[in-house]
Amino acid sequence: MKSIELLSTGIRLLGIYIFIYAFRTGIYQYQAIIPLRSISQDDMVVFTSLALIQVGLLFIVSLLMCKFPVSLAKWLLPKTKDNEVAFDGTAKDIEVSIFTIFGVYILSWAIPDLFNNGIWWWYSTHNEISGMWGQGAGSEYIINQIVTVLEIAIGLYLCLRAQGLSNLLRKLREAGTR
Repeated sequence: MKSIELLSTGIRLLGIYIFIYAFRTGIYQYQAIIPLRSISQDDMVVFTSLALIQVGLLFIVSLLMCKFPVSLAKWLLPKTKDNEVAFDGTAKDIEVSIFTIFGVYILSWAIPDLFNNGIWWWYSTHNEISGMWGQGAGSEYIINQIVTVLEIAIGLYLCLRAQGLSNLLRKLREAGTR
């Protein structure tokens, strides 16, 4: 199996995962909206819009990952100077593919979390009923956002710098044999 086929399979599986995650997120957002809609109608319009945008983006991303996994794999894999995918069938190329798949996996749940935490942070700071829950200015969501941004950075590093990470792993493996 070629590196691009391996990565395409991983991307398609992650697309299916994001599709399932989108359903779960939609149910979660719906359950959050129902009890609150009778209390504050004005904020619910914005909250509902943001929730619909979040779920819609998840469905679009999952559709793209399921429909065009080879194109995404070609875009993510390292290229030669002639703009062709660099693959010679070695273990190094498979490692690069696996690191890239891990990066896409991390991004597949970290990016929706960024939106979800942002929606809840906005809601807790802009709603008059947030004081009923004992929430302050939404500082608990700021910590979640910082962690999520760190997760996105790790996912991007794995996707975009997988070649260098593979080289580092090989050097660490071969360090004891020299």
